[in-house]
Amino acid sequence: MTLHPDILTDLVILYHAGEASQASRTLLEEEARRNAQLAAALAAAPRAMAALPASGVEERRVLRKVRSRYLVLAFATVWCLALLALAILPRALATFVDVAILVELTPFLLMVLFFGGAIASLIFFWRRGC
Repeated sequence: MTLHPDILTDLVILYHAGEASQASRTLLEEEARRNAQLAAALAAAPRAMAALPASGVEERRVLRKVRSRYLVLAFATVWCLALLALAILPRALATFVDVAILVELTPFLLMVLFFGGAIASLIFFWRRGC
């Protein structure tokens, strides 16, 4: 049986890597008896592949970008939860505290929360260098 040279090349690579099945190994050895080039390829020492160069700069840039996105997501989550708690707080504490005090404090607490969020976001972007 004659196989296409590209198939034989692929099988030789698998043979040298130790990944070829027993049937493929047998086929290659039988074919090598008839084909001198294939016999030479099987007898040759396997070529070692050069290691890929590590690109530390690119990896750090990607990791910094991922970290930045998670920080923004965490900040937005905490801020939304704080707003939700502030919206629910007067109704939840209505039985324990005078509702009029909570109603009067709610705009002040919202203002403090918004200014706190604005200042925190400015600090975040200033530290990132944007």
